[in-house]
Amino acid sequence: MKVRHLLVPLIALSALAGCTTMPPAAAPQTSAETAAETPTAPEPVTLAAGTVVATGALNSVDRMTTGNVTITADGVGQFDYSISNLVTPVTDVVNINLTVEPFTEAAYCDGGFPVFVMGQMELSPAMTIKDAHWDELTFGNPAFLDTLLLTSNNGATPKTGCFYPVIASATLDWTMPDLRPDLVVVDSGETGGAMGRVAQVNGEPASYEVVAGDVLDEIAARFGISVLDLFYLNPGRDKGQQPLAFSGELFNLLKSER
Repeated sequence: MKVRHLLVPLIALSALAGCTTMPPAAAPQTSAETAAETPTAPEPVTLAAGTVVATGALNSVDRMTTGNVTITADGVGQFDYSISNLVTPVTDVVNINLTVEPFTEAAYCDGGFPVFVMGQMELSPAMTIKDAHWDELTFGNPAFLDTLLLTSNNGATPKTGCFYPVIASATLDWTMPDLRPDLVVVDSGETGGAMGRVAQVNGEPASYEVVAGDVLDEIAARFGISVLDLFYLNPGRDKGQQPLAFSGELFNLLKSER
């Protein structure tokens, strides 16, 4: 909840012809007037269920694994992914990962290639077209993700690069519309739970550095947006995480940099 500073009016005393005059007391604000002062974050656009927002083709270095990746809207503000027409010689339980970087063997190194593990899929028997594997995404807008990877923890699978063996990768081609066309970030000033430093670019708030005592709700309210909008601007900050702000954490505030 946004903390409001109480402004105590200073009563000016003036002596005119031996008399003391005082300005009339301000009328108390109504609840409607008070609510009107708090910026209301615009509602994001909700896409119809089944709307395709990204596609990709799975391929492997040895060209033995192929398949299709599709990401669709679920109609309630979230997204699902599916893997279909998968053909592979691998017989194993594999991890399904989404990454923020294009896949190359050189870049795919332990500790240097961040991935989000989305789930698992059992590949058995080998070289069989699999039924579609479907699951939910936990991101309000996953369009910041570049690649889907199938990886194995099986030590018998030949390693790719210096991380888990990569069975196949798919570059995601996004057609996601702007889900928050009316999102505007405006700094209304410090509050008791949002006292961090704001960096600006071209006169607009560009980032916010969290300090001790900050609260996510109040950080968002300071900029006239919702916590989900804050997560949208910082998509690596999965909304399923514990809703806490950590001292020293840096939040992006620019849509162009999400």
